[in-house]
Amino acid sequence: MGNRIDEKRILELIEKYRGAKFLHNGRSLEEGIDCLGFVILFYRDLGVDLPNDDGKPIEEDWYKTNPNRYIRAIKNLGFKEVRFRDLRPLDMVYFAISHNIITHTGIMINKREFAHMSPNKNFLISKLERGWLSRARGAIRVIE
Repeated sequence: MGNRIDEKRILELIEKYRGAKFLHNGRSLEEGIDCLGFVILFYRDLGVDLPNDDGKPIEEDWYKTNPNRYIRAIKNLGFKEVRFRDLRPLDMVYFAISHNIITHTGIMINKREFAHMSPNKNFLISKLERGWLSRARGAIRVIE
């Protein structure tokens, strides 16, 4: 995708997700979405199809038996890794929430904030600073 999506288009898309409810393995706005569901749907709106899973069911406690599963799937997408200082809107950021296991993703909506889903708070826009920055483990550029 050669032409960059402008901030206005990103904000229009974000509005579609405000009020979205969290649902583990959720993949529809009507029923609910999890962080992976949000990423899949958001990028699909921009013409990028990401896989829904890695070919196996995603149990609620998958990270206990296969802690590298999420990062392996992200790396297998084949997108360019991006340093935090080079982040721009639409880059996918990923996080280790507990036990240093990567289990969470979001999408940068500007240079300082990212959109994501929370099991406790549903759809959120958070600043990539302090707590989130300390949990951040990397980023990829899905849309050039």
